[in-house]
Amino acid sequence: MFDTLYAYADKLRFPAEIEAQFRKDYHLNTISTTRFAMVLGILLYSLFGILDIYAVPISKNIVWFIRYVIVVPVFILLLIASYNKRYQKHIQSLVCIGVAVAGLGVVAGITVALEEESASRFYFSGLLLTSMWAYGLSRLRFRYAVLANLIILVGYEYANIIIKQRLESETGTVIFILHNFFLLSANVIGMFTSYNLERYTRRDFLQKLTIQAQRDQADKLLYNVLPERIAEKLKQSNETIAEEFNAASVLFADIVNFTPISARFAPHEVVDMLNELFSHFDELVDKYGVEKIQVAGDGYMVAAGVPTPRPDHATVLAQRALDMQEYVKRKEFLGGKHPIEIRIGLNSGSLIGGVIGRKKFFYALWGDMVNTASRMQSHGASGKIQITRATYELVKDNFECEYIGEIAVKGKGKLEAWYLLAKKEERNILHA
Repeated sequence: MFDTLYAYADKLRFPAEIEAQFRKDYHLNTISTTRFAMVLGILLYSLFGILDIYAVPISKNIVWFIRYVIVVPVFILLLIASYNKRYQKHIQSLVCIGVAVAGLGVVAGITVALEEESASRFYFSGLLLTSMWAYGLSRLRFRYAVLANLIILVGYEYANIIIKQRLESETGTVIFILHNFFLLSANVIGMFTSYNLERYTRRDFLQKLTIQAQRDQADKLLYNVLPERIAEKLKQSNETIAEEFNAASVLFADIVNFTPISARFAPHEVVDMLNELFSHFDELVDKYGVEKIQVAGDGYMVAAGVPTPRPDHATVLAQRALDMQEYVKRKEFLGGKHPIEIRIGLNSGSLIGGVIGRKKFFYALWGDMVNTASRMQSHGASGKIQITRATYELVKDNFECEYIGEIAVKGKGKLEAWYLLAKKEERNILHA
């Protein structure tokens, strides 16, 4: 998915949206290291003031002013700014400035020291340490580390050539060449290290994005086949998931005379018809917050009150059934060449729900109540919604129902049944 972006990692620059994500991630992962580096830098820069007594005994007051009044306070302010949300997004630029100030502070120490003092010898080591600090410990990204060291290098060259005039003497020229050799070598090594450090960090970031995308895709597939609460439980544990629900409702629906229809029309026409019909049923699942359990051929099963209990499980499925019925009545399928009718059955009561399968998961419902709901559908009439007494008792106050009487149900004997007709208020409006 992100394979094409690895070339951008080598260039140290992603496309804008990915780059913004990377910078945010980089900041979160490196800010603690950067703060530690600043604390360490403040301590070392301060402690090196002791060496000023020996390195620049005559010029130490000026050097201390540079050290303790300019450089150290700048780093203290940077450390404070790293905890302020307003400045955190600019921390790379700010640390880059801090490194440049620290390096130029060392250059200034070399510049103000007298020739008879040992500033050049001692402070040149400080420049190398500053360079190492910038390229590695500070966690500056490559371009900021290079920019900071370039500023220091320019300052160092200007101080030695223009101010100290090192090239005016043979000894000065030799020292100048030697120091530049080591300083440039340190920068080349530092740039190589910094570049690869950022490059590998960017590649690692892409790997994390890839893994997260794959995990999200797997989660999406899991949520498509399992209720969200069940999917979360399955992700957290491999234990068998089975729960008993004392109050729930189940709806079964199928297409009347589906077998002759599928024989008459081309396969793609039948599939298109099923896709259109069941896609709308799925929209109703989202609208009413119920659970789609399964689709088998032309059969559609949905439940309410599982896996999350809800007191209105029967009324919400009753309304959903009416919406399904109304949609099929007003919609033309198969290009208007053949009318489509559905039959729907509902039942309410207790059932068991659980996850079946190890590689391909399936959330199933079972129990006598589920079987009876299926029988209400299979023994129902075309274009009708048939419900049991258990469901009738839960919806009778809100819905108009027509008593059918006792019907013979396979495996159950005779059961009382009703047709669900309409919501009471809507029924009254139609008759007004």
